[in-house]
Amino acid sequence: MDFKKEFLKYVKYWPLFLICLIISLVAAYYYLEAVSPSYETSALINIDKEKERDSQIITATNTQKDKEVGLEEEKMMITSNNFLAQIVTDLKLNINYYEKGYLQNKFIDDIPFIVKAARSNDSLPQKGYDVQVVSEGFLVRDQTTEKQYLLHGYKTSRVITGLPFTIELTEKAKSEVGSYINKEYVVTIEPTATAVNNLKATLEIESFDSPNNNLVLSYRGINPELSTKILKKIIESLDKNIVVNKQKSFSKSIAYLNERIAIFAKQKDSIQSVKESYLRDNNIYVLDQFITAKTSEKSTTAANSALNERQIYLTKLAINDIRRSNSTSALGTDYNLESPSVNQMLISYNSSLMESELLLQRAQKNNPAYLSLMAQLKGRKQAILNALGDYLNYLNQTNAVNRTEKNIAASAAKSIPTKDKVLGNINNNLSLKEETYLSLLQKREEMLLNGAVLESNLRILDSPQTNYSDTFPKRKTFMLGGVLFGFILAFGIVYLMLQMDSTIHSEEDFLGELADVPFLGTIPKVDDNEKLDNSANSRSVIAEATRTLFSNISYLLPNKDEKKGNVVLFCSSVQGEGKSFCAFHNAITISNLNKKVLLIGADLRNPQLHDYFNKDKDVPGLTSFLSNRSEDWKSSLVKEGSFSENLDVLLSGEIPPNPTQLLTNSNFELLIEEAKSLYDFIIIDSAPLQFVSDTFNFSALADVTVYITRADYSDKKTLTYLNNFIKKGQLKNVGIAINGMSRNMGYGYDYAYTYKDQKEKKPWFKKA
Repeated sequence: MDFKKEFLKYVKYWPLFLICLIISLVAAYYYLEAVSPSYETSALINIDKEKERDSQIITATNTQKDKEVGLEEEKMMITSNNFLAQIVTDLKLNINYYEKGYLQNKFIDDIPFIVKAARSNDSLPQKGYDVQVVSEGFLVRDQTTEKQYLLHGYKTSRVITGLPFTIELTEKAKSEVGSYINKEYVVTIEPTATAVNNLKATLEIESFDSPNNNLVLSYRGINPELSTKILKKIIESLDKNIVVNKQKSFSKSIAYLNERIAIFAKQKDSIQSVKESYLRDNNIYVLDQFITAKTSEKSTTAANSALNERQIYLTKLAINDIRRSNSTSALGTDYNLESPSVNQMLISYNSSLMESELLLQRAQKNNPAYLSLMAQLKGRKQAILNALGDYLNYLNQTNAVNRTEKNIAASAAKSIPTKDKVLGNINNNLSLKEETYLSLLQKREEMLLNGAVLESNLRILDSPQTNYSDTFPKRKTFMLGGVLFGFILAFGIVYLMLQMDSTIHSEEDFLGELADVPFLGTIPKVDDNEKLDNSANSRSVIAEATRTLFSNISYLLPNKDEKKGNVVLFCSSVQGEGKSFCAFHNAITISNLNKKVLLIGADLRNPQLHDYFNKDKDVPGLTSFLSNRSEDWKSSLVKEGSFSENLDVLLSGEIPPNPTQLLTNSNFELLIEEAKSLYDFIIIDSAPLQFVSDTFNFSALADVTVYITRADYSDKKTLTYLNNFIKKGQLKNVGIAINGMSRNMGYGYDYAYTYKDQKEKKPWFKKA
């Protein structure tokens, strides 16, 4: 995005920005003058929720405590309609007094009269009344119906039909009635529900600080004194309600505790009777000793059985090891067998085996002593196996006995859990009832002690105070907001204008449908005194622009062996886009380049070229030749040496009744063919394309078609028509130019420049 271009788009509407800014500032100023400033009055109170926990029947856990400490209940109480309705009634907030002013009625508290409602506050209408103290009494006017009431005397307790109130002077005002005569006041009344809603809308409640026991009450109003009264009344009423609620809660809690204590006493006695019957029926007066004995017996039999099975396993292991051992191997002595005789036999065998090894070292294996010793060892080994077999049989018999005893002990112990469970449930229920019963008795005593002196747990930390520096609206902020609103408003208006603007402004508007069509240049907007300022030596903006335009047109001309007879057609969509103006200046610019130029006015319906040469429309011209081929068109040429000696002009002539027929009778084509041999360039000013088809009858004769649009005038829809003309072949070799362009072209540049060699100015820091 080109930010500079977008910025310049909006800058050119600076008067609108200035007007919107002034309007916003003036509106903000009068608003500030008309609106009375409001001030915030606030108070800080503390409500100790821990005190309430002493009177609770059930103490909350830590998790519940954190949730219950909040002051949501108090907030809801303060904002409830019933609570605020009482505040409205006590302070008569549904009746407001103002001193009448020019811009705004001024709220006053010190008033010379008092208005009393003549009916229920809930049935009061929402109305305003103008009250004026007069010599006869009071003159009251209903602002809605504009009906007036004259109340005689300054103490009118009599109800007047149509008025929902009575009125009388205050004691202070009665002593100085003359100072209030003809002063105008405004009294507004409203039903309680409306006043409650208004109070609720201006009252704010916020809790802060851990553990959220502090409340900030804030009220914003235009009368700080009344705001202070409202907050004090709210705190006072809240304090009373807390005490009243505590009294109600105390009475309900004591009644509930007495009821529950009676119920638990009966339940406790009933459970005690059930326990006694169960112990007597099941003959388990010493259940603890029974459980200990049976449990010990079961453990002992289980341990004996496990030990016996362990000996069986070790005995079998010893038998297998001895059977696998050879005659020269020592036998193991670490089987942990509980048979001393077997263990002694193993030790004796190993000692004899060592003697045989010593003997073998001194003699041979066939030594008689050695052989005798080996025979003894074999016998001892068999004796050991026999002893182990006998020990194993003994262990198996003992194991059978242990299993029997174990099963008997287990069977006897099976009844213990059931009896213990039943009795345990009875004891648990009894214990629970007894504990609850004692707890309720203790709680009742505590509540009776606490209830002897019921007091509020509300403390005022900061009395209601008004912050006079915090006003609304703030003047500086509001004025700055007015400035910002003014700029936003102007920006929005300009944005909508730009979005709704469908006219052509610059070359970028052609980048859509006509991106492939060459852009030839722009013709600037000129004043009337610059309209004809175009000569060979002219440095005017129109002269420079048309030279640039012709230079770009030259690139579109087809290559010819003979550089003569170039036909350039100037056309546009609608009237007023400046095609005749552009054709005129381009003809002059080309002729000033020593080219012979013929300018033809082919717009037979609304010709404009004659104005540039101060000629009448009725002078002979193109229509004469088109209607009669025998006429010599050269005799109708206008030669204007004041512009260029190389320029000939063939005006359109008299306006014919049938221009389309004249342009289609081939005479125009003959004229062009003949003129090609006489002129270097033939410039044709044609009729608008969108209204008539005259131009399409000879558009094929043109070498270049210059389509003229006008900045801030031509509609972008015409580009669609032009694109269709090009696609259909009705126009050929088309280039586009913009006429009436602003001098700065929307980019900060200007057409006006000179060829003078100016000295460059250097900044001071570059000067040496």
